[in-house]
Amino acid sequence: MRYCQIYDQVQLGRMTLTHYYLMMKSVGLQLVDKQRALHMQAWLNVQAKATKQRGKKVVPYFKSFDDFFKDPLSEQTGNKKTARHEQMNDELKQMLLKANGG
Repeated sequence: MRYCQIYDQVQLGRMTLTHYYLMMKSVGLQLVDKQRALHMQAWLNVQAKATKQRGKKVVPYFKSFDDFFKDPLSEQTGNKKTARHEQMNDELKQMLLKANGG
């Protein structure tokens, strides 16, 4: 039961066969998740090293980390919109300063 991290003999004794099978299925699914994460890491490593041809030169496909990684948290929390609004506010401030002779 090391995979389920149950070391108490009393708890193991009370476990039904159905419960045991469900726990083993859960362990199997956890292993699949770990394998998927490892494969995703390998795929991302290849993507990060990707290049493209520019004339006779070979240049990296991604110019910066931000081009490569689109932060899912910023999409969920709206940080991209906030950044865009801040940029628009800065532009508006500049226009107002010019209009008022500042």
